[in-house]
Amino acid sequence: MLSRDTAARWLRLLRSVGRAFEEHVAGPRETTWREFLSQHQPPDPPLFSKACLDRWGDRRWEPSDADRKAADRLHTQLVSRITTQKLSYLTGVEKTALDSVYSLFEKTRTIVDEGEGCRHFGTLAWDVLNNHVRHFTAKWHKHAESGALAALDTTDEFRAELERLRGIFLRFDEFLLHLRDGRRPHGAAEPGNPREAAIEKDIKDHVLAWGISEKYGGLDPGQAKDIKEAERKAILRRRARNQPQRDARFLADYNNREHAVALALSGGGIRSATFSLGVLVALAGRNILPQFDYLSTVSGGGYLGAFLSAFLNSPGGDEIGLRSTQLPFSRRDGEAKALRHIRHRSKYLATGSVWQHAAMIAAQLYGMVLNTLAIVYLLAVAVFVERWIRSLSILEGHEAVVKLVTLTVFLACALAALAILRFDFAPKRLADRAVLYSLLLYLAVVVWYGLPYLLLMPQWTPPRLKVDIDKEGPLWLVVSGAIPLVASALAGVFGRVLKRTSLLLLALSVIATPVFFFGLYVVLSTLAARGIHFTLPIVGELTTLQSELLVVLGGGAIYFLLLNINATSPHRHYRDKLSEAFVIQPGDRKPFESDVPIRLSDLGKDHDRAPYHLINAALNVPGSPNQALQGRLTDFFLFSPAFCGSPITGYFPTRQWEEKDDHLDLGTAMAISAAAAAPQMGLGTVSRASFWLALLNVRLGYWLRRPDRVSIGPPGLLCLLHEMRGSMRETHARLNVTDGGHIENLGVYELLRRRCKYIVSIDGEEDARMTFHALTTLQRLAYIDFGINIDIDLDDLRLSEKGLSRSHFKFCRIRYPKEARGSEEEFGYLLYVKLSLTGNEGEFLRRYRLDEPAFPHHSTADQFFGEAQYEAYRSLGEHIGDRLFLPTMVGDEIAKSSEVIVEEWFLALARSLLDHPPPATRSPKAP
Repeated sequence: MLSRDTAARWLRLLRSVGRAFEEHVAGPRETTWREFLSQHQPPDPPLFSKACLDRWGDRRWEPSDADRKAADRLHTQLVSRITTQKLSYLTGVEKTALDSVYSLFEKTRTIVDEGEGCRHFGTLAWDVLNNHVRHFTAKWHKHAESGALAALDTTDEFRAELERLRGIFLRFDEFLLHLRDGRRPHGAAEPGNPREAAIEKDIKDHVLAWGISEKYGGLDPGQAKDIKEAERKAILRRRARNQPQRDARFLADYNNREHAVALALSGGGIRSATFSLGVLVALAGRNILPQFDYLSTVSGGGYLGAFLSAFLNSPGGDEIGLRSTQLPFSRRDGEAKALRHIRHRSKYLATGSVWQHAAMIAAQLYGMVLNTLAIVYLLAVAVFVERWIRSLSILEGHEAVVKLVTLTVFLACALAALAILRFDFAPKRLADRAVLYSLLLYLAVVVWYGLPYLLLMPQWTPPRLKVDIDKEGPLWLVVSGAIPLVASALAGVFGRVLKRTSLLLLALSVIATPVFFFGLYVVLSTLAARGIHFTLPIVGELTTLQSELLVVLGGGAIYFLLLNINATSPHRHYRDKLSEAFVIQPGDRKPFESDVPIRLSDLGKDHDRAPYHLINAALNVPGSPNQALQGRLTDFFLFSPAFCGSPITGYFPTRQWEEKDDHLDLGTAMAISAAAAAPQMGLGTVSRASFWLALLNVRLGYWLRRPDRVSIGPPGLLCLLHEMRGSMRETHARLNVTDGGHIENLGVYELLRRRCKYIVSIDGEEDARMTFHALTTLQRLAYIDFGINIDIDLDDLRLSEKGLSRSHFKFCRIRYPKEARGSEEEFGYLLYVKLSLTGNEGEFLRRYRLDEPAFPHHSTADQFFGEAQYEAYRSLGEHIGDRLFLPTMVGDEIAKSSEVIVEEWFLALARSLLDHPPPATRSPKAP
């Protein structure tokens, strides 16, 4: 018995034989327009209009030579234009492509006018142009005139429609060839794109093994190996749990892939957290988030990172996760409740009752008073020591002799230095030290004998300004001390505007601290000269010496044994407010438990839902003798589930840090990473302001106890002095850690250290002028420390005359130095998503920008987002996230998919966004 397919083939063969026999006997049958055109009339969409077929369909198809010549001329126009050639994402100019399509009307008109008798051609050419092309050119001509084609994500829509129109033109060109030659052309596959083919081969054939390189990682090889093994174990365990919904063959490759995929959330306070949330909502809708191995956060990006790590570490089943159908991103009942919780606490610093706000203000004032009294105490000790030495009368009456001796010593050392430098008697550095020490000795003697006269300065005031010292004290000195303080403030605020006076303001601001110390010293000396007497219960009145000893010993007990500057700084309240808003988990009695105590070492211990979290901070070491840190004043400090530390201090298991500090948990690490305001701020430190910031308790940083050092008691007066002076070192038992943005604000640096192949970087920093400070800083640090080059062209992100960017993102290669033999470079890929506007956003965002011209770069100091402001940044992030899956950029299959595979997504992005072919040399493919 014949199968159904075989019978159908025999039936078609018999019919064709019958038609051939009929034509042989009766002659060829006349062909109508409808019959001829049906060969080029697919249903979606039809090439020729119904009106055309209704009017001409039953007429005899008999094209003339003029029709054939006209078809040939228009075919030449089509194949030489953008109409039949694909417009790659980064090639061609949209306005030029539009003009090329529009010019077909003029070219067709000329062909028809010059080709007398081309009735068939003219009728059908105008039918195609009027029904398929005219509405396209009319629509986009208006947009082109308004400048809308300046934005890439507007041109995405243009390119999508142009690509659909190109399909029409390809079929129309096939019809023209049929008309010209009398037979249908043989179908041929569209020629491939050599650039895209090379990029695809480059990405697929070459493996970049992830992990800290023992050669280029910048760490001790033994520690690099330990960290790599710990992270690899955690990531492989999570991969086995969080598998994409794909076939078994793919899952085998997925679980065994050698490369790592990472997501980085930048600094920028609540602005960056809100913008990043919008982008992540868009990524969650594609179910791509579970495939990220690392989550690296810094500063404001850490708010959102801590939220994800805490929420995904909740007890519970499969209802919690990073898929679109899981909490916290599921939208089954409108906006997810967890995300709504964050929305309602976008003014996290302003939340709470009046009593809580009053307590925060009181705590800040209390810290300021303690810091000020600490300086008073130290100066009081100096006054008491000076008075005690003078009371011994050892140097009294011998001023001339002492000055002569010390001056003689100085001159002798100066002459000896000349001899050393001339005849090389000894190491030349001894000459410099001899001159320095002898000069300091002479100056100390001069100051010692001159100090009593300086302390009488309040009595030198002019007669009209004379004040009663016994009642009002050296008031004029206090007033004069305020002058450099005001100058310092003016230099910071108006330094760029008041350029002519900036040097004077700077000079005055530099002497602000010495004047303050001297004035305070004078006040304390004046009080001490009057005599201090305390009366104690039972003991009675104390002598002056006893009273002074009481001040010294009592102050020492308070400041060396009781004071904890971590507790008296605003860090504690800042951390609590952040944790109440972001460190949440589903609760039993209420929707969410906030400020949940979660140890870093417990992240992923029982639940492998979240990517491996790297929290970036800055270790302030401005006093370090290490020459490599002299230009940075800081080092990279990392919190992670397995290890914490920095290259200069070494890394220790996270549990050891936690054992040394009971307060160290996820909330504390998040607050440290976002401690933007501090006396020492790494690359952004203003040395002349450090003392005043510490004195006024503007200290969001935190002092950590090193696991390998012995320290007694909490961080106290010595740590406070280090902050004021900027004298912290990596060798100290206490380490001062602040905002990771003080050294690198993208959070990508540690991902480069781990040689991740695919990195998505979401940059929400304040950058109103689009100078890309964070990215260019990363480029510099990555090249200096790791030899890594980041090839990126930022022109499409820069601002136009209208203050808009052309795109929201860029895609580029990361060039890692070779790790194995036979390779010149190894390659990763960076998708850089920038907080930006292109002008084609929705009406809500357009209207919001009219009301808020600073949008989308409100100051990072603004941490009090209202509902409209929060929604503007969130919706902008989601808008940009959706643009990362445009059909013209990633293809229809990925654009329409709800199960996007990250490698396929990056490959599609590379085809569209890499603007040059890959280099010739590559590392060999791994076996």
